[in-house]
Amino acid sequence: MSRVLQLLRRCERGAAAMEFALVAPILILCHFGAVETVQAWEAHRRVAHVAAALADLTAQNRSVTTADLDDILLAGTLMVAPFPTAKLGERIASLSANSSGTVSVDWSATRNWTAGGSPSVPAGYLQADESVIVAEVTFGHDALFALVLPSAFTMQKKAYLRPRLSQQVQKL
Repeated sequence: MSRVLQLLRRCERGAAAMEFALVAPILILCHFGAVETVQAWEAHRRVAHVAAALADLTAQNRSVTTADLDDILLAGTLMVAPFPTAKLGERIASLSANSSGTVSVDWSATRNWTAGGSPSVPAGYLQADESVIVAEVTFGHDALFALVLPSAFTMQKKAYLRPRLSQQVQKL
């Protein structure tokens, strides 16, 4: 019996399998955490691109119609792919300051917008008789595994652009 125990004590045939069994769960957790973080980063990047694109497409016009704004908002929705668009909210607005510097909303268009509130600009951003296009995007992101990040959270981005071809983008 003691001879068998001595042979088993010197045997190292299962050492690698045992080390792998101890390290594998940690490596798998790190892999899933990295995948989850990269997915959230990519979603955040797309949300920022959508906000910038909405403002840019609108600021390139002298005037827009409801159909134009619907197309611009649809383009923003298409840019989010392959992420689900059900939780994507978009709003484009034109804000202007009158001769006394009071800022008001000239027009606004939304698609799946649930965030509420009124479009705004930072204090001092608009001088008298200036206007700006404000694009706001919200996106509800659901984590794939919820190992590193919360299971669901909302991303928000704003973009501000001055009209390019006129003093103000008019809505027809």
